[in-house]
Amino acid sequence: MRQLLDGPARVLAVLLAGGILGALIGGVGGRVVMYLLIRLSPAADGVTSDDGFEMGRFTLSGSLNLVGVGMALGLVGAVLYLLVRWLLFGPWWFRVLSVTLASGVGVGNIIVHTDGVDFSLLQPALVSVLAFVAVPAAYGAALTVVAERRILAAWPVPPSTGAVASATLWVLRAVALAVGVLSLVDLVGKTAVVA
Repeated sequence: MRQLLDGPARVLAVLLAGGILGALIGGVGGRVVMYLLIRLSPAADGVTSDDGFEMGRFTLSGSLNLVGVGMALGLVGAVLYLLVRWLLFGPWWFRVLSVTLASGVGVGNIIVHTDGVDFSLLQPALVSVLAFVAVPAAYGAALTVVAERRILAAWPVPPSTGAVASATLWVLRAVALAVGVLSLVDLVGKTAVVA
């Protein structure tokens, strides 16, 4: 009976860790990043951001909203992590690096945009881009470390059996790598435009 409860309990633990890390890194860490960026760009102080918030105004309700959004996105990140965990391979440090880069580039590419005021007023633009890549990258690294070292360490990914399963797994890894490279190229292009 313990084995039947072991899997769901581990999944719930990863989801809980993802939500907590999202609130801390995305919410609190995101708020700190916003504070530092507005100090670097005093001209943006008071301007309405692309998300409808007034830059440089830090309120309790706004901060709690950001923590809540960070927690929700952290839960989504934990679900995605559990879904793609079986694609990870190599030594532990390589798996952490892979998730860190995928999180930073993938989410950073969604956040960074060339139109609007956010990345045109927050200067230097390269610092702003790197900051909004660093937050999801830190989340990805933290979730992988917590999940693999504390929660899923005794719950290994089942090995793929057979030539077809192994070949399929490597094709999916190649597709994931190609998507990552395309996302990185897009992010670099956006950075060149705003910088």
